Order: sequence, then C-alpha cells, then structure tokens
Amino acid sequence: MMRRTPWALVLLAALLLAPLVVVLTAPLHTAAPQWDYVLRNILLSHTWETAQLLLISVGAALVFGTGTAWLVATTDFPLRNVFRWALVLPLALPTYISAITFAALFGPTGSFTLALGLPLDIVTLPGLGSVFALVLFPYVYLPARAAFGMGMGQQLEAARLLGARGLRRFVRIAVPLGRPAMAGGAFLVAMETLNDYGAVKYYGVHTLTAGIFRSWGGLYDEGSALRLSGVLLGLVALLLWTEKRARRNAGRTTTHEPMKRIRLQGWRAWAATGACALLLSFAFILPVGAIVSDALRTYSSHGLLDILPAMGHTLLIGTLAATATLCIAVVLAYAERHVPGGGRAAAWAGIGYVVPGAVIALGVMALAGAIANWTGVLLIGGLALLVYAFSVRFLALANQPLRAGLEQQPRAFDEAARLLGASPWRTFRSVNLPLLRPSLIAAALLVLMEVVKELPLTLILRPFDLDTLSTRVFELARIEQWPDAAVPALLIVLCGLVPVLLLDRLLDRSHR
Repeated sequence: MMRRTPWALVLLAALLLAPLVVVLTAPLHTAAPQWDYVLRNILLSHTWETAQLLLISVGAALVFGTGTAWLVATTDFPLRNVFRWALVLPLALPTYISAITFAALFGPTGSFTLALGLPLDIVTLPGLGSVFALVLFPYVYLPARAAFGMGMGQQLEAARLLGARGLRRFVRIAVPLGRPAMAGGAFLVAMETLNDYGAVKYYGVHTLTAGIFRSWGGLYDEGSALRLSGVLLGLVALLLWTEKRARRNAGRTTTHEPMKRIRLQGWRAWAATGACALLLSFAFILPVGAIVSDALRTYSSHGLLDILPAMGHTLLIGTLAATATLCIAVVLAYAERHVPGGGRAAAWAGIGYVVPGAVIALGVMALAGAIANWTGVLLIGGLALLVYAFSVRFLALANQPLRAGLEQQPRAFDEAARLLGASPWRTFRSVNLPLLRPSLIAAALLVLMEVVKELPLTLILRPFDLDTLSTRVFELARIEQWPDAAVPALLIVLCGLVPVLLLDRLLDRSHR
C-alpha cells in the first residue's frame, strides 16, 4: 500500500493541475476563430492597461502598508492598539464591492460629488488602482508589521545609537531588511488585482481578465479566451518569479529580536494617529458606512425574501466547496507528514491559489467539455464542476492552517504510535487528526468565506439561473441598482470579517 501511495498523490496533484494544463495547451486542442481579431484589438491594449493597474495598485499598497506597519510596529502613539488590528479590516471588503461603493460616492453623479459641487470622477483606471490599494494594502501591512516588529530589533537599535533618526532608519535599514516580507504582500496584491472582474467591468478598465470574459461571453470564442488565459498565466509566473527573487535570503540578515517601540510625543504622536485614522476611514469606515446606510434605507421584508434564494445557494455551494477542499487538504496533510515526497505533491496541488479565478474556470470548463466528448457525461452546468473548481482555487488556503498545526505537533507523538505498532494512516487518524481540530475549523472557515466573495469563477461556472450573493451584487450594480445591492453586499462583508480577524490572530500567534 505504501508503494502505491505516492502514485495516488501524483494522480491527485494531476487532477488539481489539470485545468491549468488545459489552458497552457489550448493551441493544441481548441480552435480560436476570432484570434486574429483578439490579437489586433484586445491582447496588447488589455495587457497595457493591466500593467498600469498593477503598477498603481501595488505601488500605492506598498506605500500604505509599509508606512502603517512601521508606525504600528516601532512606535507608541494614541490608539495604536486599536489600529494594530483595525488596519486589517479592509480585507473584509471584496474589491468589486469597495470599487462600486466608491463609484457611488465619488463618481460623476456620486453623492459626495454632488454634495461638494466638485468635478470628481473616481471611475477611471487611476481611481480603480487607488481603490484596490485601499482595500488590499493589509496584505503588505501584515507581513511588514511582523518583519519590523520581530525581525530587526538589533539592527534598528544600532542605527539609532549611531544617530539615525526614524525616517532614515526606515529607508536605509527597515525597508531593505523587510523587502522579502513586503514582496510577498505585494505579490498577493497583484494576484487579487489580476483576479478581479466585477470592478474592472464596472469602471470600464480593460484588463486581461476583462478580455477573457469578452472573448468568451462576447465573441463566443473559447479558444481565444483560453489563449488569453495562457497569457495571464505567463504574467502570474513572471510576478511569482519576481517575488521569489525578492524573498531570496529571507531571514538570513535578521536576528528575530523584538523591537523596542519608541513613544511619540506631541504633534508627531497625533500625526501618526491622524494618518492611520485617515487611511482606515477611506479604506473601511467610509465604504462600509455607505453600504450600511443604503442597506437600512432600502431594507424591506420583501427585499429580504428576494435574496433568500441567493443566500441559500451561497451557503450550499460554500459548504460543499469547503467540505471537498478540506477533505483533499487532509489527505495532503497526511502525505506531508507520513509519505516521502508528499510535500512536493502538496506544493504542486496548491498552485491554483495564485491563479486568477477566471483562468481556472475556463480551464475547468474546457476540461469538462473534453470529458463530455469522450464519455458523453455532461458536467457543465452542475454544482459538482463548480465545487471542483473552488477546490482547485482554494486548496492552498486550506493547506496552510493544517500545515501550521502539524508543525506544532512533536514528531515524538508519531514515533510513539509507530513503536506501538500503529500504521502511518492509523497514527495520523488517531494522533495527528484529533489535535488538528482547531486548524480544521480555521481552514473550513477560510475556504467558506473566500467562496462567498469569489465572483469571476462563480460567474462562469454557476448553473444556469442560479444566483449567489456575489453574482446578485454584480448583476444589480451592472444595471445601476446599487442601493438594492447593499443588503447582499453587507452580508458578504460580514462574512469576510471572519477570515480577516482570524488571519490577524494566527499571524500574531505565530510571531509571539
């Protein structure tokens, strides 16, 4: 049995990688009758606007995230303990909900635009990049805060003793040493930017993801959509390679000595409080306040009945996806703990998390079409295909809590069970798995909440005429009925708060 297990893992990893293989090999098996048109009118323009959007969103997120992380990790100022966790809250807002809310506030006919009488228009490419940065900067803030607070205490103290003041220590010492952590956060910002479809569609920004939907849903050319997906995969690979290079030598130049915070006095203390408060207000308080206001203004029992089907569909799909993903993650956790080579299989199987949802959806659809041609089994339009796609997309998210939980279990437990005659599987089932209960709950919650927020993948693969909360928000916003979308949008935000606060707590625990 043990000899066959690695092959079973290889097959499992192959099943999870199959949609990406289908995308990469699309020119070999899927015709693209509109490819010449796509080359002339979509590929270059959409790639250029994607690059611009990435530059703005990642650059601004780095500024917001590193600046606030430096203040929170190295200084004391009024309300610091509140901002330490509150600055993570913007991640609870899906990018498309935040972008649509800002358009309703600061667009050409937005409520703030009309009230102030100013010619504001945030519905532009730079405006969308700024909104993305406001929502996604916590991806940079969290690892940068950990790096500044725990990884470079001696170096920063030595620089202070040599006369370097706060800004100079930050630029000359903290930024170079914190570059690996900042690069990891910037990569996540880039991936979320590439994954978005709802916001770029609403703002009229031509990204590669928008080009994929245009080729698939507008030109009815699956081959061209798959080829654009391959281009997007190439961009993801380039960003991943860049992030790996930036993270090279991570941890080799730091001492892991906690940082001694400096108490700010006078105007500096209130300037730090004001900067954090201003960022948090625009990134979270203002959009959530607008959503709550619209929800209270438009709430009615009839309207709530209208979204009950979407709530039920969302809960059903989320539960099925979380269960399936968790089962696969448990198998891979067992393999990492007890099977030689299991870690490599788990790493390959979890690569879907860095791939935009639209790419995975098209790969899954093409794979299902091929299976239908070979076997006559129709999978397209069923919940099973959607659940499979979510498992491919979010497996790495479920793996992380399980891997962290296993790392905290001494190997002596396994060795004792083996000495008593237990097989590897019985050891995992009777010893490792019961101790993983908190990690299992965390993994299931993380996957469930991400499924609730996911839009591009759901739009492509959902069964016909089946709405979820995310698709309901998108459809109502698309026909300019944003106030009616406030209640489902608020439900999505509330669901998003759970993994965000859990992420902050897990990060704090790992750095104590």
